[in-house]
Amino acid sequence: MLSNFRSFAQSPLALVIIVLLVLAFAISLPGAGGIFTGSGDAVVVVGPERVSQRELATAFDREVARLQEQDPSITRALARQEGLASQVLQQQITLAAFAARAQDLGLEASNATIVRDVADIPAFRNPVTDRFDRDTMVAALRRSGMTEDQFARDIESDILRSQLLGTLASFSGIPDQIAATRYLVAEEQRRVTGLVIDASTADEIADPTDEELQTFIEETPGANGEPLFTRPEFRAITLVRFRIEDFIRDVAIDEATLRETYDYEVETNRLGTPALRSFAQLTTSDQATAEDAAARLANGETPAAVASALGLDAPLVQDSVQLFEVPDSQLGETVFAMAEGEAQAVEGRFSWSAVLVTLAEDATVPSFEEERERLQADAATAQATDNMYEAIAAFESARADGASLEAAAEQTGTPLEMYPPLALNSIDEDLQFDGERYQGLAPEILPAAFDQIEGFATNLETYNETDFYTLRVDSIIPSRPFELEEVREQAEARWRSIQVDTQLQARAEDALAQLEAGDDMEIVSLTTGGRTETSTLKRGQTAGAFTRNAVSAAFSIEPGSYDMLQVGEGRYVVFTVNEIIPGEIASAPAADLDGIATDIAGELGNDVIFATREFLLRDYGITDESIDQRLYSLAIGETDSSTPR
Repeated sequence: MLSNFRSFAQSPLALVIIVLLVLAFAISLPGAGGIFTGSGDAVVVVGPERVSQRELATAFDREVARLQEQDPSITRALARQEGLASQVLQQQITLAAFAARAQDLGLEASNATIVRDVADIPAFRNPVTDRFDRDTMVAALRRSGMTEDQFARDIESDILRSQLLGTLASFSGIPDQIAATRYLVAEEQRRVTGLVIDASTADEIADPTDEELQTFIEETPGANGEPLFTRPEFRAITLVRFRIEDFIRDVAIDEATLRETYDYEVETNRLGTPALRSFAQLTTSDQATAEDAAARLANGETPAAVASALGLDAPLVQDSVQLFEVPDSQLGETVFAMAEGEAQAVEGRFSWSAVLVTLAEDATVPSFEEERERLQADAATAQATDNMYEAIAAFESARADGASLEAAAEQTGTPLEMYPPLALNSIDEDLQFDGERYQGLAPEILPAAFDQIEGFATNLETYNETDFYTLRVDSIIPSRPFELEEVREQAEARWRSIQVDTQLQARAEDALAQLEAGDDMEIVSLTTGGRTETSTLKRGQTAGAFTRNAVSAAFSIEPGSYDMLQVGEGRYVVFTVNEIIPGEIASAPAADLDGIATDIAGELGNDVIFATREFLLRDYGITDESIDQRLYSLAIGETDSSTPR
């Protein structure tokens, strides 16, 4: 089959069909982007800059991989669901906007700057010599799926953006008074005295009666609105699953198939990166005019200026195209043999032209050995998927003939899983939690089981992106309040905690009233039961009963006034500010003031950058309608144009 595809792709008939299809789409779709008009492979165009489908896909894949290093359970689908794709798109649009404005302003990056920045990248250093090493760089770029030309353009864009952003965000000469004011605010201290009333001073709580506990169990609300001591609903299920991981173990792929697949991917440009050219073409009537135009282009004249001077049609610009995308194959062969920046007179199949190549990226193809592991995994997954679908077909055929889950599983050799009653979070009737069971059932399967009626098997459903399941609810044990003897110990502990907290809150409120009436705190501590604490604190500091919330409150009241806070379970503090101790600017270290000024400058710079971004997006007319939703979906893997539907 692969050989047939290769033979057809190389045939003259195939070339004719491909050209006709390209022309048909270019002509028949008004406003459609393509290689002749519109944005081509650009998800969005920002002034002179483009965010291509490939760039967005690479950026999204990089972010997903970074998240997967922290949490391997994160999938591309989950990342899309959580909005990562949209965030990455906005980042790319922002980078393109600043790069576009840098280009509009004529900013340039010198070769020396580019070389210096590349040499400073740790990933490009030889691990032995700790010096820049070109072979190490090439290997690192290959692993990340980038060519040297792509990387060179990216780092040049980064430098240009940095020049622009550096200019925008550079705030020097922050007024001394601003830094001094922030220093004084940070250094201000308050001496705070508090009366701490906690559970250690609580009166003894009498044992509750059974009737009190039963009422407490039935009426105390939990976070979900149900009674706090509620036994969850349990459901027993019978489950049949078809999982890729179960089928892939038995798959063996021979070497010949791997090499055939590799060769096919290379020949169809599905592996590595294809050769790309961007060029401007001026069509002329004769060789002499073409040579004159090419000489002018080589001397730095723009294609538009040359066309105007020689009375030629407007230049035809091709942007990042592959060889097969150039309609004139004879001209294309010459263009793809030219270097970036080269201008040349070219005789095509139909006329002479002057061509200026503005971008030249050579193809990169990893070796078979470099791709073996991926090819093996892809082939094994494909074969396992076929085997799984065959097993599903046999199982579903048996069910269509009236077989139960048990009978269909027995007839087709499909594993059958039977689970005792489980709650929605996978705990069993003994309230025991099994982490492995939770991972296998709770995320998708158990929620589905709790939506089903008893006794009927579900249709086959997908889960975990690649796998399938069907289940039947065998029995349902309804939710109910716990019986007293089931939770006596936990209920009594919670009941006592609430009784103690209620008692302490009343004491704290009484103490607050006495202090506001003018009583001395030491005397009040004796009558309400508690102890006094005094600390001198800055904003953000904590000590003893003075938690962050308490300190924040202390910096919002006037000296001599009182406030009360709960600072923990069964713990209250009634406090006052005895003294405000201002900071002294005369003793401020110069380094501290310089650091504060730097922080303020950075904050102002960030504000300016954000405002500039919003201005640039408005100036370039970027809205939701500017985004090619089809290419966006392809880039983030929502759709696959190569997969038949």
